Amino acid sequence: MNPESILADITPLAPDLRQRTQEVSRLLELSQSAAKRERGPSGAWDVATGQGIVFSAPHEVTHFRDGVEKTAEQGTGPLALALARYTGGIGITTAAEQDGDPNWDIDNPYIERVDNLAASSPTIDLHMMRPRGVDVCIGLGPVPLLTQGLWPVFVEEAAAAGLRVSLNWPFWAGPRSVTGQLQARGRKAIQLELTWECFDPAHLAMARSWSFLARAARRLARMRTSSA
Repeated sequence: MNPESILADITPLAPDLRQRTQEVSRLLELSQSAAKRERGPSGAWDVATGQGIVFSAPHEVTHFRDGVEKTAEQGTGPLALALARYTGGIGITTAAEQDGDPNWDIDNPYIERVDNLAASSPTIDLHMMRPRGVDVCIGLGPVPLLTQGLWPVFVEEAAAAGLRVSLNWPFWAGPRSVTGQLQARGRKAIQLELTWECFDPAHLAMARSWSFLARAARRLARMRTSSA
């Protein structure tokens, strides 16, 4: 007997297959829309303008960490922009090869741009990881208090979708990350790592993960509107 679970073994608490399929289709449609191209000292990024929550994807394109080329996390950028459009929020993603690494370099220009876009709104920073036994890893960063009201929504929706989710393992969003640097400025921010299977249309994980993000993002947007 294999002691490890596979995604197909897990029964979602809220299957809603038809609605989840529609949510994924809508996000895919929104991900195709053109964004505004901006250029900074370390490279270009695309921005979807709106109000409220910021959805960020700093590793969509090739980047360099301490001079070493790092693989692009392709798919995180379109997802960030789609979630922004889905909720009326703000999306930003790297759009051309970066001179450095926005998720590693202290005070990278990307950080400054995200900070300006966010103002008093939280930032959801999206990343891709190889499969490690969980489908979603939520990094709370150096100041977990600044994630209150954020991470429980993602955990609840991930479980409802039938996804395996962890907190701070294997990535906790250290002080050099986008999340960590924003928290150091007093901003609410959280890091979400999704396995690369979550970006494979042929894999069950994509339908579950994109729909869970759509629902979590919309819940957070409505919570902010009702508390305003």
